[in-house]
Amino acid sequence: MHKVPYSLRPSVNQARYASTSAGPYPFPHHTHPTPHQIFHLPLGSTQKEIKARYYELVRVHHPDAPGARDLSPTLRRSRFQAITAAYDSLRGRTPGGGRDIYREELARRRRARAAYEAKLNREHGWAYEHPPSPQWTASADDRWKDRVILFAGILALGLGIGPVIVWPSYQASYQAHLSASHNLATARREAREFGEERRREISRRVKEYKEQQAREQEQPPSPTASLSSSSSSSSSA
Repeated sequence: MHKVPYSLRPSVNQARYASTSAGPYPFPHHTHPTPHQIFHLPLGSTQKEIKARYYELVRVHHPDAPGARDLSPTLRRSRFQAITAAYDSLRGRTPGGGRDIYREELARRRRARAAYEAKLNREHGWAYEHPPSPQWTASADDRWKDRVILFAGILALGLGIGPVIVWPSYQASYQAHLSASHNLATARREAREFGEERRREISRRVKEYKEQQAREQEQPPSPTASLSSSSSSSSSA
């Protein structure tokens, strides 16, 4: 991440004093502000946002701005130069006629780090190295343990996830089975009641029919019927 050059950074006391009178975008109070911290913008801001924020910072932090009159001339110039350098960095331009002051700062820090490691090597007689990363040292005899652990992990995962996947479908099928059983029992009960009612109706009608036949057989023939039968026989003779 790019840093503002040391020559363009205001002192700590000046930066703290400046941060109290900077308006909506105060200058950072620490001594190593990044361009995004100076502009109060997050990483990934668009060029349009950077340009608009630069105009706002110039209006607030320009050496001739009304809000900067209470500051010392050195602080005003250093702060405005830091804003300009941050704007050039965010716009992808290298200030100073082709010089990239941020790359130079990174290179200076790398050289300082290399010199420090060389000094440790000279004083202690050992080369400075980063700690080695852990390596896989399992032998062929221990591979069966790895397979057992892997199988146990897969089995435990299956036992943990299986009920979550199987239980809803089992519950739905069980509910469907209960509903079908209830519907079948209701249909059978209604059919049995209907059959019993039909049998009672048929028995009642058969009984009425038999009673009517018995009454007709027991009742004697009327005189009118006998006269009509004798007249019919005489006319035929």
